[in-house]
Amino acid sequence: MNYDAYEILAELARRQKLKRKVDMALEIKRASFDKQLDYIFDPSRFRSMKCTRRAGKSSGDVLDNFRIAQKYPGSRMVYGALTLDSAEEIAWDIYLEFAEKFKIDIKANKSKRSFTWPNGSRVRFFGLDASEKQMRKILGQKLRKASIDEAGSLTVNMVRVCYQMIMPALADLRPNSWLSLLGTCENIPNTFFEQVTEGREKAVAWSNHAWTAYDNPHMVKQWADEIADLKKANPNVVEASWFRTHYLNEWCTDDELRIIVYDDDNMINELPSDKKFHYILGVDLGYNDATSFTVVAFSFDDPRVYFVESFKDTKMDFTDTANQVKELEKKYELLHYIVDGANKQGVEEIKKRHQIPLESAEKSDKATYLRLMRDDLITKSAFIVDSECEDLEKEWDSLQWKNEDKRDEDPRCQNHCSDSALYAWRKAYHYTYVEPEPPKSINSDAYMDELEKKEAEEMAIRHREKQDEWMNW
Repeated sequence: MNYDAYEILAELARRQKLKRKVDMALEIKRASFDKQLDYIFDPSRFRSMKCTRRAGKSSGDVLDNFRIAQKYPGSRMVYGALTLDSAEEIAWDIYLEFAEKFKIDIKANKSKRSFTWPNGSRVRFFGLDASEKQMRKILGQKLRKASIDEAGSLTVNMVRVCYQMIMPALADLRPNSWLSLLGTCENIPNTFFEQVTEGREKAVAWSNHAWTAYDNPHMVKQWADEIADLKKANPNVVEASWFRTHYLNEWCTDDELRIIVYDDDNMINELPSDKKFHYILGVDLGYNDATSFTVVAFSFDDPRVYFVESFKDTKMDFTDTANQVKELEKKYELLHYIVDGANKQGVEEIKKRHQIPLESAEKSDKATYLRLMRDDLITKSAFIVDSECEDLEKEWDSLQWKNEDKRDEDPRCQNHCSDSALYAWRKAYHYTYVEPEPPKSINSDAYMDELEKKEAEEMAIRHREKQDEWMNW
């Protein structure tokens, strides 16, 4: 083969490669509908999709990954969901379907839970419930794109996952690297995904996309029939939170299930300065889950209780926890140290090694005491120092019962600070306060009656004393 022939073949190969890229874009356009295309060709680095069930959000994201994989050979992408199994359940077959449709021989690796394109691009599945070590292994590489599905149901620290773990992995390839959040509305209020899709999350510029199954041409009739059947069976179904979230794509809090309720009247800037306060520390132990600390104050001269400070952090061992307690000792004259006693070895280690007088938390009948703590807030018998309790407020804003039985908390909701607050609150004695009787006016009949009664009692005492003297004589 002479040099000229080689150049000709190389040019033909290059043109064929370019043609394939153009064909890939066309194939994606043919396989998508308008709302999906708006998402797929949105150049924004940070995108969200808020969709009902059967709206085509997962297939839209998979199509986007096919586009990226072909355009940027050797790309590394990750696709996460609540668990590894749920991630696979959602998207595995969609990748196989589009690979067959586009005639691309992607290789499935079941053991690594991944797909690899002929040009070296790869997508790997993971679960947000993975261990810290596994998460760092998956998210610690140089990433072209990260997608997180089921974002509306996640209660892990998404600020940390998105901004501290994923964003640094995207930095090498910016501006051609992306983070996408996909999910359905849930009745858990104030989650990270809700803040993103409602435009309240301002750390980065999120481009938000929203649609329902009515926008999916493959589901319009089925979706309309499904909703018609639900309305026919019960016209009031349109008011149900599950219908509004999953069928109408609306964020909707089920206030009947919300556990802790408070408002602006419960918020204060600092404790009253005219009382002698006693402080109680509540600690909820964790490691992958957060360890939380809440300080509660009460006074025997005040009928109210105060949540003074509350915060949490992950990856704290027993020494870290003990050191944090000692820092709080410097700020507050702690009367009690109440700790979740489930890890008895850990509690004893902290008590003996660090000389901290921990007491095991009373955990019986938790549901009843959550309601009583709620009542304290509703009746304005409890107040929150706003500037020091942000983590606690965020948890209380979304904490709800699992169902209408109202016996168990919804496992999707974080409750670490809430638990530590409950431990400390149960040890407070604000409810023992007895209001002193106001002094009586010296001109009132009640005052004169009491004075006459007191004089009569004193005369009786003197009379008895005289009698005793006579008898002794």
